[in-house]
Amino acid sequence: MSFATIHTNAGLIAMAEAEAAGAAINLTEMTVGDGNGNPVEPDPTQAQLARERYRAAVNRVWQDPENPQRFTAELIVPAEEGGWTMREVGVFDQDGTLFAVGNLPEAYKPAEGEGAFSDAVVRLEFMVDNADVITLQIDPNVAIATQAWIINNITPASLLPGGTTGQRLAKASNADGDVEWVDLDVQNVTVDIIDERQTLADGQTQVDLTTCTTYGLAIYIDGLRLLQGSGADEWQPDITLETRLALGKSYPAGTEIYCVQNEPSGSAPAPLEKSQNLADVPDKALARANLDIYSRAQVRQMAPAGMVAHFARSTAPTGWLKANGAAVSRSVYSELFAAIGTSYGEGDGFTTFNLPDLRGEFLRGWDDGRGIDGGRALGSSQTDDNKSHDHSASSSRDGSHSHSGSANGAGAHSHSASSSWQGDHRHQMQDAHPQEAEGEDGQGVDSGPVNRTTGAYTKPAGGHRHSISIGNAGHHSHSLSINSAGAHSHAITVDEAGGAESRPRNVALLACIKF
Repeated sequence: MSFATIHTNAGLIAMAEAEAAGAAINLTEMTVGDGNGNPVEPDPTQAQLARERYRAAVNRVWQDPENPQRFTAELIVPAEEGGWTMREVGVFDQDGTLFAVGNLPEAYKPAEGEGAFSDAVVRLEFMVDNADVITLQIDPNVAIATQAWIINNITPASLLPGGTTGQRLAKASNADGDVEWVDLDVQNVTVDIIDERQTLADGQTQVDLTTCTTYGLAIYIDGLRLLQGSGADEWQPDITLETRLALGKSYPAGTEIYCVQNEPSGSAPAPLEKSQNLADVPDKALARANLDIYSRAQVRQMAPAGMVAHFARSTAPTGWLKANGAAVSRSVYSELFAAIGTSYGEGDGFTTFNLPDLRGEFLRGWDDGRGIDGGRALGSSQTDDNKSHDHSASSSRDGSHSHSGSANGAGAHSHSASSSWQGDHRHQMQDAHPQEAEGEDGQGVDSGPVNRTTGAYTKPAGGHRHSISIGNAGHHSHSLSINSAGAHSHAITVDEAGGAESRPRNVALLACIKF
């Protein structure tokens, strides 16, 4: 923003009327305002300030000794007034007409309770075609001698004894003559601001000043301040002529250059301009080192585009995207697109590309020529699998052996038995009484022939069986012998087990990719 003083339309009419009538214009009051909280630009149609904060009688009006058409009106804002920012100033004539209006660099006017003890001096400069129409005035009943004027013109030590170097005489109470010497902590020093405007020609870089010099000079082009230096957007004073300067580059024809001498920032080291947003820091690397912070490039190196990380949260943090295979803009995420390209999908083939889809996946290091997982492209996927293998199984080998066994005891019991059928036959018997036999080799009764010598004879028994009785063996067991099967093995069947995939023990986290 540029700062200037202009005549209002009403002020121009008043000067024309005064010149025509041969009368003079008396400037009686001045006012300052805060611009209603915002910077302002002077408007020739104004009749009052955007928001007036303080008005008082003009302290004095004087004429420039070197330029009779330049005048300065002065206002004193006392110490007890404040608590607001000065952004605008105006001067009124005896008819209450806003004669001239200007804008000011923002300056906060502290209140007395904020530690302020001095007055503020506001001066408004303006030009007239006829110097006779302005009345010069210093009303002794109105004029206030500022602290700066007193210091520059009166030496208290020469009038009153006491005090030490660096002190000033101040009121000790409201009683007349009750004064004391106090330390001078703050001084109100004011200087006149001198400015001029020029219009640059096409290709012009040398500027010759007509009013200002390069000492304490601030230069603005299109409202932006140029720093003093050797850069393209800077300027340098001429080493021989104090009224000449050189711009670091040329500007389009018609560009306005505004030169302000004695601006508070003009002779001081160049401050940081609010409008530059820290672009005018002289040594950014040193500034970051002093602040112990990293540059954007250094931060990007710590987490470059394409880096994958897992987070214990359900949303992607700032600067990251979920690695979910989504198609995203190639222009919006240009750094990520430059890093991974279309390795994980071409998107629509023109404006988008795909992110890797790492949902539910285990990550594996890319083989990159090692030969363990050869033939794999970066970003390619594998299905689950187990390495081909066999299972061996065996039972213990007992060699050639027999198995002992036993039958259950049957208790005391008998066994039935039978003899074979003998048919019709005789049994030879020895007769104890041979004398009963009849005849020689006679036939006995119901018997066969009788041997008279031995007395033996036979007797037919007819067809019959013989019963056989087997004695009771008592409670007993029978031994059991089992033949040896020889050395052998037994086949074993292993049942299948497991679920639908192969996996280690794991924890689910959100996979994200840096863009």
